[in-house]
Order: sequence, then C-alpha cells, then structure tokens
Amino acid sequence: MTHLPWQQTQWLALNERIAQNKIPHAMLFQGPQGIGKMQFAAAFVKRLFCTAPTNQHACGQCDSCHLLSVHNHPDLAVIRCDDDKKNISVDQIRRLVDYAVLSPHSAKYKVAIIHQAEQMSVSAANSILKTLEEPPKSVLIILLTHKPEQLLPTILSRCQNVFFTLPPLEMADQWLAAQVTDSARRQALLALANGAPLKSLEYESEGVIEQRQMQFETLLELLSRKQDPVSAASLWLKFDLELSLNCIISWVIDVARLKVSQQAPIITNSDLQQDLLNLAANANLQQILEYQQFLYECLVWSRSNINTQLLLEDILIRWIRLFR
Repeated sequence: MTHLPWQQTQWLALNERIAQNKIPHAMLFQGPQGIGKMQFAAAFVKRLFCTAPTNQHACGQCDSCHLLSVHNHPDLAVIRCDDDKKNISVDQIRRLVDYAVLSPHSAKYKVAIIHQAEQMSVSAANSILKTLEEPPKSVLIILLTHKPEQLLPTILSRCQNVFFTLPPLEMADQWLAAQVTDSARRQALLALANGAPLKSLEYESEGVIEQRQMQFETLLELLSRKQDPVSAASLWLKFDLELSLNCIISWVIDVARLKVSQQAPIITNSDLQQDLLNLAANANLQQILEYQQFLYECLVWSRSNINTQLLLEDILIRWIRLFR
C-alpha cells in the first residue's frame, strides 16, 4: 500500500521528519471523507517500520512490511468504532493506553491509529488525554478525522496537524478512470461524493448511480402525478438519507444555475441537463434558493434522532410545490 497521488506534499513532509528523527508523539490527520487518510496512515506506518526503505517508500519485502501486509504487526494497533456501536468506547481507549506503555516489539515505535476519532465517546476522549499529555517513549498516536470541530480542544492542542484536501477534479477523474472507464459515470460519481475519489469508488461498488437515477425519476413522477410523496418517501427509506439529500441538493443547485443562464458554465449533473432545464423553466429563482436552504437544514436534522419518513415526505411535498 502506498500514498495516493494528491498526497505527495504530506508524504514528503513526513518522510523528512523520519529522516530527521523528529516524529511527534501525536498527529491529527484531518480532511474530508473519502480522500484516503487511512490509506496514507497505513503507508506512513509501513514506511516508518520498514527496515530497508527505498526512494522514501517501504521495501515491501522485509519482516515488518510482511507483518503489516497481513495485518499482524505487534507494534500497530488500529482503533475504530465497532459496526454495531455509535461510538468508540472508553474500554477500547483503555486497552490502547495499556498497549501504549509496552515497549516496541520489533519496530522503533509503537503506533496506534484511531480511525474517525470524532466518534470517541466523551469518556473515551478523556481517557486518552493523559497519554497525549505524557506520552510513553517511542509511542506515536495518529488520529484521523473529517470533523475536527467535534474533538475536545485539549486533544487538538496536543496533536500536530497534517491537513489533507480534496484533489483537483482532473486528478481525481484521472485516478478514478483506472476503475471506472465511463467518463459521464465518473463525473456523476465525483459529483455525488463532492470530489472525493475513494468515496466515489465506494459509491460505484454500492450501485449509487442506479439509486440516483431511480430517485430522480421518482421526482419527475411526482410532478406528473404518477407517484405520491408518501409512497415515494417509504421507498426512499432504504437509502442513506444524507446521500439522498446530497443528490437533491446537487440537482437543485444545477436548476438554480440554469435558471440564471441556460448556458451555465458548470453543471454538475450534465447527463440530466435537459430535465433540469425543464425544471428551471417552471420555477421561481427565489423559491429555488429557499428550497436549497431548507435542504441544507434537513442535512443537519438528518444527523439527529428524527422521523425519517416524515422528513422525506416534507422534502417531496415541497419539491412538488416548487416545480409543479
């Protein structure tokens, strides 16, 4: 495993730290979801542990590289939220703390990676503070997050930041082309994933493009009275709510652009342009923008304990009022 093309700056910076033997005791890798922070962390640890690195990369042949490849290195621990849980528990962090005080087995460092660190419960976050404040010798803790604002300020202040950003669209498209050959499909995937290449690839494997097409057709059927909002909302319950909202937001943004100018320079959903033009012709720009704002509010509500059926019904009823 190696770092991704858009991570070259971060890779060179951390390799320089290795060369100078200036590895901090805690780092915070922060940036949007779906851009490969975990893949970078794994590649960095492999480079850090490798006994025969070449050209700033792990050799892939030594004992450390082999143990990491089979996910069995005694000096690496990866902490993540269990599938059936909402948070990283205090027990998981306590086990990490116990692990951190042990001497490295074969590598120069003991490393712990906390995936989606914002998912730590309050108790878990408090439990790791002492380790961050008084780290044992030869320990490196790497926290990954796309929501640094949800981490305790005391945690943020004890970590050195490594910032990751979305790659340029052209670079993301070029990387994705190796897995998805159809250009229009890649464009749609990247639009749904807000430009995040790994998230785009995940969406491809999950059939999200087909979901997107079905949901757009449902919205058109609502306007032609072939579908009703209650039944449509019930059908949409099987889909990820946040993803559904992002789809509608993307379409509404394009409608607003086309309302201003039919020759809009940037249309995210170019494969749907004619349908979006028709929608733009039947809507008021101010009302489009108000609906867009409402959808952003729905995104916030979707992350709380809300009645999804009723929320979807409201969204679809407002859609009908806007475009019929």
